[in-house]
Parts: sequence; structure tokens; C-alpha cells
Amino acid sequence: MKYASVDKVTNEIVRADQLPADGGASGEKIKWQFLPRIKCNDCPGKLYTVGPGTSVDNFEIHLKNRQHKDRVLARTKAGPA
Repeated sequence: MKYASVDKVTNEIVRADQLPADGGASGEKIKWQFLPRIKCNDCPGKLYTVGPGTSVDNFEIHLKNRQHKDRVLARTKAGPA
């Protein structure tokens, strides 16, 4: 889980450099919440955030990636561990 800032109107993740400088106005437009993350077991170090406005599109793109497919093929050829 990742604690992230989300725009209340668009429901999209707001990066740290996009946050308003004044702390008072941010409460009106920004909400903070935990967002789930998807971890790829075949590709170490790969985490994909799923949340408002992000969906699972990034992970679906990763699953179609040639390097990911190669790692899955190598794992399945090796057999059960």
C-alpha cells in the first residue's frame, strides 16, 4: 500500500511537486489515502500503483512487455521450484 495524495475532483494521483505550497488550500482540493500496489513476481523491483485515475493499465502494459514474457517463459520451462 502506498499513502498518496489524490485530487478530489479528478481522482488522479497528485505528485509531490504538484502539491500547493500553502498547507491550508491543499485540504480543499487534495485528499490523502492508501492506494494498493501490484507486484510482479517475475520481474523483481517492479511495483505498479493502482488507484483513482490510474486503474490497472500500467500493469496490463507490463504484462505485454517482451522482457516480462521472456522471464515468464524461462520460469515455466524451469518447472516447479
